[in-house]
Amino acid sequence: MKRMIVLAAAMIAAAVSFPSQSSAETVYLKSAHSGLFVGTSNGRLAANVSADRAAAFDILDMDSQRIAFRTVNGGRYVRAGDGAFLESASQNVRTSETFYLSRLPGGTYAIRSALNGKLVRAGVGRGSLLAAVSVGKPQAWERFEIIPASASGQSGNRRPGVSHAITGVWKVKQVAAHQTGYLTDLAPHLFAASRVEIQSGGNLNAMVGCNRMNATVSQNGASWNGGRFMSTKILCRDRAAAAVERSFTKAAQDAVRVALSGNRLTLRNSAGDLVLVMVR
Repeated sequence: MKRMIVLAAAMIAAAVSFPSQSSAETVYLKSAHSGLFVGTSNGRLAANVSADRAAAFDILDMDSQRIAFRTVNGGRYVRAGDGAFLESASQNVRTSETFYLSRLPGGTYAIRSALNGKLVRAGVGRGSLLAAVSVGKPQAWERFEIIPASASGQSGNRRPGVSHAITGVWKVKQVAAHQTGYLTDLAPHLFAASRVEIQSGGNLNAMVGCNRMNATVSQNGASWNGGRFMSTKILCRDRAAAAVERSFTKAAQDAVRVALSGNRLTLRNSAGDLVLVMVR
């Protein structure tokens, strides 16, 4: 009986230590300041390589706030190790292997260690090592770009959903009119009231007129699938708002290509026409 209890405890610990493979997205990390990618040097992470030598990492969602990084080559988890230097050395996920990811203006990110609460900085020491040593607000060396491997022509995205890079809340700036297909600016009051939230699992929730809409979307690099939209059935007395709703739904469903440039997200249809522009 005691042996069975120990075995069960070990199985539970393994389940906790190894997040589901289906929750992973493969990415590259790049220093926004130096423009160099993150690779590994003697097990430590350093922002000192070109794109063709960059290390690929799986990002795993641990809970609603924390993430873990796992190297694709070797399957080791990144930890804030000795001296808070980031190392790809762990087989299990504990506090030292978890991080908080914060989106910054310009489409960059800050990475904060859950172990010591400090920001990860690139460019530490002569080797441009990564270490969780910075306090206060993120400055130049604490800003990173997260680039989906699928956007680089590699099949790294293993799950339905979207890249972390496009998740969050957006406002609709322009949409192709459903009657004509011409790209049209939203009226100021409709732009201010618009809200489109894209979640990492692919859930899209939108309010761009009078009704709440939702859909399950998917993205693989530059490819986009808008899914099927569902909506509440509130009568829109504002004809402009009603038109924007119809146009937004059609644009999101017709789109097949997606692109992100800083804080601007664009969707194009199969003809290459721009059908939706969102900003944050």
